[in-house]
Amino acid sequence: MNNDQLILKIIKKSKKDLTAYDILDELNKIKKTQPMTVYRSLNNLIKKGLIHKSNFKKTYMMCNHSHKKNHDTILAICKKCGISEELSAKLHFTQAQKKKLKNFTMQNFDTEIFTNCRACS
Repeated sequence: MNNDQLILKIIKKSKKDLTAYDILDELNKIKKTQPMTVYRSLNNLIKKGLIHKSNFKKTYMMCNHSHKKNHDTILAICKKCGISEELSAKLHFTQAQKKKLKNFTMQNFDTEIFTNCRACS
């Protein structure tokens, strides 16, 4: 297995979102790896549409739908416990299309919504 495949397997098995250093710790159990190798693989997996990165939490998680490159992403993140869930971008995209933007397109967007999960509400 190459590094991308190993890292994807680590993320798939995790029940929580992982930081790059969480992934590095797990990967080092399999083979000695440098942080830059992990970041390179994470970037490859993001470009392939297999994983997402939360810019707020600096964590990585599996994409939960068809694996298209450059698809629109909406992540709901709990303000209290930090769990996240990927939401369908279709609803947001439909609403955003109604508002004509002068300087932006609604293609390849990333959105993070901060709210409370059901358990923390």
